[in-house]
Amino acid sequence: MRATFIGLAGSLVPLALTQRLDKPPLETGLDYLQKGLLEYLGPVKSSYKKWTPGWIPSDCKTMTVNANLSVAHVETFSVQYEDVGTSVNVAFSEISNQCPNDPWLLCRHIDSPDPLENMIDLFGRVPVRARQWVRHIVNLPDPTNFTSAYNWAGNIAMFESINRDLTLFIHETGHSLDLLGAYPDNPLSTSRHWHAQYAKDSHVPDPYSQSNIYEDLAQNTVVAAYDLNVPGGIGVVEPKWRDVLHQFDTIEVEQRKAGGFAGERGSVHEAFEQ
Repeated sequence: MRATFIGLAGSLVPLALTQRLDKPPLETGLDYLQKGLLEYLGPVKSSYKKWTPGWIPSDCKTMTVNANLSVAHVETFSVQYEDVGTSVNVAFSEISNQCPNDPWLLCRHIDSPDPLENMIDLFGRVPVRARQWVRHIVNLPDPTNFTSAYNWAGNIAMFESINRDLTLFIHETGHSLDLLGAYPDNPLSTSRHWHAQYAKDSHVPDPYSQSNIYEDLAQNTVVAAYDLNVPGGIGVVEPKWRDVLHQFDTIEVEQRKAGGFAGERGSVHEAFEQ
């Protein structure tokens, strides 16, 4: 189950953009894409270093407090992936050499059921050029054992154990790409171009895509990632792929137009609070 908090800088989100979509779902979920994504978006070598106890990035602190949890129980790790310094010109495909070298920061509550290494591995599988648009990862427990996630200001919060669900990380990264300016149509989800292409399709990928236009775009980001990385593309596992073609193809085209875009994570030297 996913939950996403959406904010557009300097403006309120128009009500129509958060209304439920009426196109029927193509499938009951995107779990059927998981195997191919894990196989062809392989692990990336990484290393991590634990911060001195008592220090936490300000965004991690805000998200922890908002979850009614104590920041004293959150540990912060600097995570360095070996593919940083190389990148993809298109967010989910070709390699180039333009990514910043700053590590990512992962904030993890000591009671989180997902092992630290699992979170590092899964996030590292998100292609680096897309990964560059994510600021921090926050992993927190949920008192009701409910698995969920959201993206706030480019930070991804994961609650409970996500059971090696790579589609969840790609989905939340899709919100960063959409709302933080990765695409020429910025934000893509609110653009006339996206709405025109959406109107051409008869379906959305799954029931969660029906939540609103933002979630539909993020779910189509998962479809696009599969189509770009798994040999044979989405048609290998989805015979009705043409019913959502204009949506996921628009994301692929926007990524190609973006070319060698650089991430907007911000420096690790943002305000820290003790």
